[in-house]
Amino acid sequence: MRILDRYIIRYYLINFVVLLAVFTLLFIVVDMMFNFDEFLDAGRNNSGQWGSMVAATVAAILDYYGPLSALLYVFFAGIIALGAMGFTFATFVRTGELGAMVSSGVSMFRIAAPILVVGFFLNAATLVDQEFVLPRLASKLTREASQVSRETAKPFRVHYTVDHNGRLLSVSSFDSNGPAMQGVTILIRSDKGMALQRITADRGTWDAAREGGGWLLTGVVATERDVAGPAGSAVNATHEETMFFPTDLSPEVLIARQESIYPRLLSMPELMRLAKNPAVDTGQIRQIMHSRFSLLVLNLLVLVMGLPFFLTREPVNMLLQGVKAAAVCLGAWGGGLVMMQVSTGQMQPALSAWLPVVIYLPVSAMLLMRVRT
Repeated sequence: MRILDRYIIRYYLINFVVLLAVFTLLFIVVDMMFNFDEFLDAGRNNSGQWGSMVAATVAAILDYYGPLSALLYVFFAGIIALGAMGFTFATFVRTGELGAMVSSGVSMFRIAAPILVVGFFLNAATLVDQEFVLPRLASKLTREASQVSRETAKPFRVHYTVDHNGRLLSVSSFDSNGPAMQGVTILIRSDKGMALQRITADRGTWDAAREGGGWLLTGVVATERDVAGPAGSAVNATHEETMFFPTDLSPEVLIARQESIYPRLLSMPELMRLAKNPAVDTGQIRQIMHSRFSLLVLNLLVLVMGLPFFLTREPVNMLLQGVKAAAVCLGAWGGGLVMMQVSTGQMQPALSAWLPVVIYLPVSAMLLMRVRT
């Protein structure tokens, strides 16, 4: 049986690698058609560094799509594993090898066992990718194609974001590379929302060493409003060289509010720290943490759902079986992803993340019972 297992696994891994390469290259080619001008601009700007415009353009393309390939594996590993299984068993049926295996007394389930085991490890590799690879590439994955020559995302504006104390933070330019911000305005309000104090600063840098964390502001002007006086009147305008502003609006929170994909690029320890921050939607963060594992189970269930279409004792039209399997499995996979994105305000984060597994577990078991062995 070990010889047979190695034979099946070898075919399966070859098909998986081929499909992964074809899908990744296809995605890159299609996406490059829309962004090629941006890579040419990056090539012209960096031609002196690389010696020629062609070399600089190729370097820009690799710098952009290299990290993106790691992200594509996380989202599509389950579907590629399903396709590799279909091609493997379609080949065995076409050559008569599957019939020969069954005739020798090997159960259909025993034949499928190596596929399920290897499929589990191929999908489990997404967890390694998410924990150790994507967090290191998060700054590059949040870039647009027009920012390919930068190591990090383009600085952006922050428009009066509220922290847990009700204070409003506005920044003319926030650069995650520092992290640092320019043109800082802070409004401190009363319980009724009335502005009591306005603080402006030329620059702010994040200081995580102090308890709770906060922004170290330089070039500060603090203006207090005269509540008893007429509207717009102010007193006690003070100038300070530096000021520490404690807040839960950390760089991670600001980036997460700007880039919706950013929390999904963080590791589990980083997500756990972010979930403790009251300035973010903790329900969404917990849903992301649960869905990281539920997606693995969903991919395995989709793989199991596809097995009955190819585990057959007699020759059948494999093209028709493949179409049926694609309709059922792709529909289940897509529906599962949609269910995982259900707003956590409507249900518990854990329930939202594991809902596809709860639904598809009996469905996959019922389909697997159809296998005649």
